[in-house]
Amino acid sequence: MSEPAPRQVARRRTHHLGRLLAGACLAGALTATATGATAGQAHAAEAGVVLTNPQTQTATESALGTHWVRLFATWPDLEPQRGVYSQGWLSYYDQTFKALPPGTKVIVDVVDSPSWETGSSDEHTPPANPNDYAAFVAFLANQWGSRVAAYELWNEEDAGIWWTGGPNAAAYTQLLKAAYPAIKSAEPKATVVLGGLTGNDYPFVEGVYAAGGKGYFDAVGVHTDTACNVLSPYEFLRGPDGRMIPDSFLAYREVHSVMLANGDDKPIWMTELSWRTTSATCAEGAWAGQKPQGVSDATQARYLSQAYHCLAQDSYVKVALWFDLQDEGRVLSGLVRGDGSRKPAFAAMQDYARKGDQLSEPCGTLSGPRLRVLSPSNHVSYSGALPIHVVATDAKGVYRIKLEIDGKLIRNYESHWLPLSSSGTLMWQHAKHLSFGRHTLTILAYDNQQNVTVVRLTITHRHARGGRHH
Repeated sequence: MSEPAPRQVARRRTHHLGRLLAGACLAGALTATATGATAGQAHAAEAGVVLTNPQTQTATESALGTHWVRLFATWPDLEPQRGVYSQGWLSYYDQTFKALPPGTKVIVDVVDSPSWETGSSDEHTPPANPNDYAAFVAFLANQWGSRVAAYELWNEEDAGIWWTGGPNAAAYTQLLKAAYPAIKSAEPKATVVLGGLTGNDYPFVEGVYAAGGKGYFDAVGVHTDTACNVLSPYEFLRGPDGRMIPDSFLAYREVHSVMLANGDDKPIWMTELSWRTTSATCAEGAWAGQKPQGVSDATQARYLSQAYHCLAQDSYVKVALWFDLQDEGRVLSGLVRGDGSRKPAFAAMQDYARKGDQLSEPCGTLSGPRLRVLSPSNHVSYSGALPIHVVATDAKGVYRIKLEIDGKLIRNYESHWLPLSSSGTLMWQHAKHLSFGRHTLTILAYDNQQNVTVVRLTITHRHARGGRHH
C-alpha cells in the first residue's frame, strides 16, 4: 500500500483544546478516598486501543491481548468525488481488517467532509446535507459488513476545531437522524455511537436530547484524554451547580445521569482515554505555562489501572479505548514509545486484558463531610436569638460550612487550609426578626472537591412567653 495513513489520523492529536480542568493546578491538593465496589463485585469494561497507523501497529496491538480497536475513516479520502470511491483506500482498510488478530472488534470513526460537499477546503466543516454523510456511512457499512462492529459518527463535534463554526447540538442531531437509519438498513447489527465528545460534555448531550436525538444512537461516546490532565481518575472538580465539570474523568457519570433523565438507559463508550507521559510544561488552554503537561511513565500505568477500576464500578460503560497505542509527534500518550519500546502502561493494559480489574481500593470521593448539628435541634420552637452550633469533619479536609434560612444565606465559614474539622458557631440575632411560624434551616458542609452533605431542620419562631427560648 503506497498511500499514507488517513490524513485525519496524522493530525488527530496535535492539540486537545483548552477546556482543561478548571482547577487542575490544584492537583497536589486533591486526593481521593471514597467508597466504591470491590473488584469481585465489578463489571469490567471491554478494553482496546486507538490505532493511528493500523498496518504498522497490528502486531503490537495483538500482544496487548485486548479485543477492540478504533480506526478513523476520512470521508474526503474515501469519496474524493461525489459517488466516486477510492479503491486504494478501500484496499487499505481491507488489508487492515485482515491483519487484525482473529476476533478483534472494530470501531470506525467516520470524520470530515469533502470539498465537493461543503464548498470549503476546511475538512472539519460539517456536511451541507446530512443525507450525503448518511449515504457515505451506509456505503461503508455495506462494503465492510460484519467486519466492523460499530460506527462512531464524527469526532468531538462539540469542539469548534473539529466542527467548524462551533458546536451545534441541533445541527449534529440532524446528522444522527440521517445516518442512524442508513447504517441500520445496511448493517442492522452495527452499533451506532454518538461521536466521542471532548471530555464528558454532558451539556452537549442535553442539547442532543433537546433537539430530538433520542433513539438515533446506540451508545454515547466520550473522550477523557483532555490535554494537560495530570489528575488521577479518582480526582475531580465540581462546578457551581454541584455537578462534576466535564473534563473530570468521573464526569461520565454526569453523562449517564443526563441520559437517565431523558429516559434513556443506553451505554457509554469511552472511545478515548489516556494520560500523557512528558515532563514538558502545559502549552494549551487556560493553564498554559503554569502546570505540567503530563505524568511519569509509572504514574501513567497506575492511572490506567485506576481508570479501568473506576469504569468497572459502572456496568453501563461497555467499551473503553486507550488513545493511542503509540506516541505520535508531540502527543506522548501511547502505551508504546515512538521508538517501539513499551511503557509500563503497556504491561498494565496487558494485565487488565488478561485478568480484568484487580483493584479493590475506593474510586473517587463522592460523599461530603460528616456533619453534626449540636444546636438547634430539629423541630425546635424558639423566640429571640437562635444559637447555632455545627461541626463538620472530613479525613481530607473541610472546605466550607454554609448556613441558610428558607434558601437565603445566613453565614459562610470557609477555609482554604482544609482543616480536618471545622465548626460554625453563632448566636443568630436576626432569628428574632423572622416571621412567626415554621422555617427551614439548612446546613451544608463541603469538602475540597465540593462534595456536599446537607442537613435540613424545621424551626418554629413563636411569640415570646416569659422571655425564654428552648
